[in-house]
Amino acid sequence: MKIVVFSLSILVLFITLSSLTPAYSVPVVTIETSQETYHYCDKLSITVNVSEITGDVATIYIINPEEGKSILLSPPISAETTELPSRFAFDATIWDPGTYTLEIEYSETASSVQFSIDDNEEICLPYWIKDVAYMWISEPTVTDKDFARALGFLIEQEIIKIPYTSTGDETVTKIPDWVKTNAEWWITDQISDTEFTLSLQYLIEKGIILVNTSAV
Repeated sequence: MKIVVFSLSILVLFITLSSLTPAYSVPVVTIETSQETYHYCDKLSITVNVSEITGDVATIYIINPEEGKSILLSPPISAETTELPSRFAFDATIWDPGTYTLEIEYSETASSVQFSIDDNEEICLPYWIKDVAYMWISEPTVTDKDFARALGFLIEQEIIKIPYTSTGDETVTKIPDWVKTNAEWWITDQISDTEFTLSLQYLIEKGIILVNTSAV
């Protein structure tokens, strides 16, 4: 009789513990990228999967090829699957080629994934250049000289590659109106970053657009 009572007690204890386990379980979180390898002009897309919605936000860190770590995103988690597409493409002024690590922390659990950026020598202009070009063709307060300054930055970053530029005070001739047409085609994705950049490179080399920089 004692054995039966003891066995029943063990069974009740096991059932009780089993029912309590979910309350103390740690959610599972995973992080994925849309590609293992990206090129310049590709956009990073992140997918976060969780086994339980706790109401906490997630913290996503990025570790660059030199092991520098910083917070990339802190998205709220309101569904088991959260898609986080980037608005901006990878460009060489911000992103170096190499292997990157994404680490996510969520409700006392963590996960990580790696991706790489491969320099395929495609030209990808920084996203803000498109904003400058749009203002240049649509707002009279943004002058040819303002646009030329942006081009000077691209030259210094070696995105626009030309044999040399003169030094001294910055000067710029009036940029032909048809260059604004090219810019509009680029803004509306009718021509690529590479095509638009090569056209600017040609105009600078031929002296149609004059840009002076301190060093190239």
